[in-house]
Amino acid sequence: MIDLLKLTALILLSMLSVNAFAHPDLTLQIESLGVQLESKPTDTELLLKRGDLYRRHANYTAAAKDFATARKLSPDNTLLDFYEGHLLLDSGDAKAAELHFEKYLANHPEHAKAWSLRGETNIGLNQPELAAGYFANAIVHAQSPSPALYRSQVLSLISIGQTKWEEAGQVVDQGLKHFGLEVSLLGLGIDIALASNQPVKAMQYLETLPAALHALAQWQNRLQTASCLISTDAQVSTDCLPQARVHLINEAKAFMAG
Repeated sequence: MIDLLKLTALILLSMLSVNAFAHPDLTLQIESLGVQLESKPTDTELLLKRGDLYRRHANYTAAAKDFATARKLSPDNTLLDFYEGHLLLDSGDAKAAELHFEKYLANHPEHAKAWSLRGETNIGLNQPELAAGYFANAIVHAQSPSPALYRSQVLSLISIGQTKWEEAGQVVDQGLKHFGLEVSLLGLGIDIALASNQPVKAMQYLETLPAALHALAQWQNRLQTASCLISTDAQVSTDCLPQARVHLINEAKAFMAG
């Protein structure tokens, strides 16, 4: 009987609107800003804050309304292009988002987050070469660039084609120099080395991996591929290289697909 009651409760909970449980902190902040805007309805800063919280809450219609009001009140406010670009990107209109980020960065060229978002926008537009440059700018201007930024630049470069794999490997090395051991970058470095038929370099990367991780399948597979490429059996090593290249290309395709 108890199990049946629990099951019934779970079913009822699952039928409730997701919004009832989504981002309670954001909801409270939105409500607080709403109260402030009742007494300060022309405060552009408050409208931008609330609009951005609506975006984070995936209430894109409400966000767009706040940004539109802010633009009417302060049409020359250059920050609006950043907020509207971010909203358009999140809501799936990468083409329109690109126009806003282009305009915003012309006025604020040192804004790392905007460069990163412009990179994401151009991934959505299937423009990896442009994206790679924008992620590079984000790394340059970020006070503390994240591994994800390096990874995004690397995968963008890989997506361009084999002519950019060497450059992608250099970005991996820059990231590893900056962070020390960072397994997501390390994995990419190994995959680039294997796809470039550089098994010795791949082995050197693998030697930096903590011993506790060696037994995991993803690292064992890379070790086996490196060993295969080093093999004195020409046919064996020849068979491994296409597999390594397909693996790297599929990583890049998954990144481009979002």
